[in-house]
Amino acid sequence: MDAPEALREFLMYVVANLIDHPKQASIAVGTTSAGAISYRIQLAPDDVRRVIGKNGFTISAIRSLVNVAAQKHGVKVSLRVDGVREEEETT
Repeated sequence: MDAPEALREFLMYVVANLIDHPKQASIAVGTTSAGAISYRIQLAPDDVRRVIGKNGFTISAIRSLVNVAAQKHGVKVSLRVDGVREEEETT
């Protein structure tokens, strides 16, 4: 398994265990202009608060975990959390 996919699986495991609607969660993988692997987590609106946490402590801890895992693979990562809009949920 290549580094981006391994990190995506790890990130999905961590996030899925924190949220109430794991079937609505998805992670898009891309690259930034600086060459880092970009992960964009799409969640149900209620789950965004759980992943970000109070004062951003939870997402900060997740970023730290992913950065340590990425260093083992020799890559840099960027992580972003987005909520799914209501109209996107119905389609």
